Amino acid sequence: MRFRLLNRDESMPQNAQNLVCLLIDNWNDYSYITMFFMSFFDSDGVLHEIGNIKIGFKGQVETIPTHAEIKNRFDGRVFDKLPDNFISLGQDVDFYSRIFELSNEVKDIILKNLNDVVYNPDLLDEFQNEPVFYTSLMRHVSEPTIKEQFRRVLEGKSPLTDFTFSFIRNRQDSMGKITLEFEVKANSVPSTNIHAIIGRNGVGKTTLLNGMIKSFINKNDYKDGAFYKKEKIHFFTNTPIKISDEYFSRLVAVSFSVFDPFIPNNDEKNYSYIGLKKSETQLKEPKKYFEEDFWLSFLECRSFSFKRDLWVKAIQNLESDNNFAEMNLSHLMNECFSKDIVLQFINRMSSGHAFVLLTITQLVAKVEEKTLVLLDEPESHLHPPLLSAFIRTLSELLDNRNAIAIVATHSPVVLQEIPKSCIWKIVRTGIETKAYRLVTETFGENIGILTREVFGLEVEKSGFHKLLNESVNKGGTYESILESYNYQLGKEGKLILKTLIRLRDEKNQGFFYYDKD
Repeated sequence: MRFRLLNRDESMPQNAQNLVCLLIDNWNDYSYITMFFMSFFDSDGVLHEIGNIKIGFKGQVETIPTHAEIKNRFDGRVFDKLPDNFISLGQDVDFYSRIFELSNEVKDIILKNLNDVVYNPDLLDEFQNEPVFYTSLMRHVSEPTIKEQFRRVLEGKSPLTDFTFSFIRNRQDSMGKITLEFEVKANSVPSTNIHAIIGRNGVGKTTLLNGMIKSFINKNDYKDGAFYKKEKIHFFTNTPIKISDEYFSRLVAVSFSVFDPFIPNNDEKNYSYIGLKKSETQLKEPKKYFEEDFWLSFLECRSFSFKRDLWVKAIQNLESDNNFAEMNLSHLMNECFSKDIVLQFINRMSSGHAFVLLTITQLVAKVEEKTLVLLDEPESHLHPPLLSAFIRTLSELLDNRNAIAIVATHSPVVLQEIPKSCIWKIVRTGIETKAYRLVTETFGENIGILTREVFGLEVEKSGFHKLLNESVNKGGTYESILESYNYQLGKEGKLILKTLIRLRDEKNQGFFYYDKD
């Protein structure tokens, strides 16, 4: 077995056998250049595309690319085995899945001779203090992912896992105690990887999400709540047992409200914030959402084969929305398109479609194995069909990465996409806060039934509800009705207006019905 470096513009060799090709990728990871795309020609000359791999060496500095050091060590581009001061790491589950599909002998030779850290876990301790290892090789891969997910796949085990945990917030001066249990079953139908927290404004949905963020960042601070093992009690103290620090590999918080309490924290490696804030007190410039946030994440998706494929699949799922389908966004992954061309294309999108594209692109770039994603009211920016497409796309992304999301929402459209076992309804009276499961099965249920039985909007026939009903029955659009009120309509009123219009349109199109079961 031999290994050969290929330049970026170099073609694959012809009639090769028992050859591993490492295509040089000049992707820059905080000034380190360590990435390659690995392919393998077996003994019959059949080509197997394996995926992205990063290779580094002890004492590596930013000015020396890995491929340059390899060429220098071997006086050329062909070698049989990397020296002991080198280390390698595949960049996703698919890399190790494809390696596993090879024969045991071939798998062992390739991983052993490349000093793969998943194959040889002892290397993790040896290299953990090397800047190139934790800055570049592990930039998008956490230690739990290496030790658990990648190792399981390499051993032929299922990459999906169950999640079973609780979030408990103890009683405070202004808020009562609350316990929320979450369970994700691998390969369940319907999927259980998205959970929702619902309730009227002011019950504390966003506060709960913020408490989850704080408990993840500071695992010794229980003031705003903490994550615990579900139904596990300490034998001696009769208190809940906290989940391990590695239970979630990272946390991603998503909110595009200027009033959200989520805080960017660039010092926390395993926490990512997607939203409008630049810091706790400063907002980002709107123009930079796409010039920086979108473009950097998009470029990362385009640079990794598995993320590129995942992004394209996500876009295809979003194309259930007609406007998304007409945009043909997947062609933007073609590397011939420059930053200016891509951004010009994106800047022509509506705010709702831009929100979805920005969010999904950043999630594809940031979500890895065992990530917890928190979203605060995504419906604020989306009309119902696009919201439904977004939730489905999110669920498939989470399934691909073995991750979980918790969504604070007012929208029955979100509930329509997930089962009732994944929904908590929060009710607050004074400081007392209670959490309930719904009686009505929500997955695939009619929007009208969910609206009446879950949110109770249709039973309120007085006050502004009556005015909105009358406006909707006259046949106006959302924008025209909003304009008729001189845009003087609160957040909850806007949500009710959108829902009433959706009900009216479904009825007019013949899709509105009531179950008698």
